[in-house]
Amino acid sequence: MGLPELKEKIKNQLELADERVLRIVSSVFDNYLNEVVSYDAKGNPLTLSEYHNKVEEGLDDIKYNRIISKDDLLKEMEDWDNE
Repeated sequence: MGLPELKEKIKNQLELADERVLRIVSSVFDNYLNEVVSYDAKGNPLTLSEYHNKVEEGLDDIKYNRIISKDDLLKEMEDWDNE
C-alpha cells in the first residue's frame, strides 16, 4: 500500500472513529510533532514543527537572496580573526 492509499484509508477510518480513538490519534500526533528530531547550530533541540519552520526560513532566504557567497564568507571569516 502506497502513501496515497494509506492516507485515504486513515481518512475513512477517522470518519468512523469514536471519541476515544480520535483522542488516541490526536495524542500520537501531538507526541510526534513535539519529538526532538534535530538540533540547531548552537545545540538547541528542535521539534519536527520547529525543524520544518527552520527549513522554510532557509528556503525564504534563498528565494529573497539573503545569502552570501562562499568567497565572501571566507573574507568575512578572515576579518573575525583580526577583531
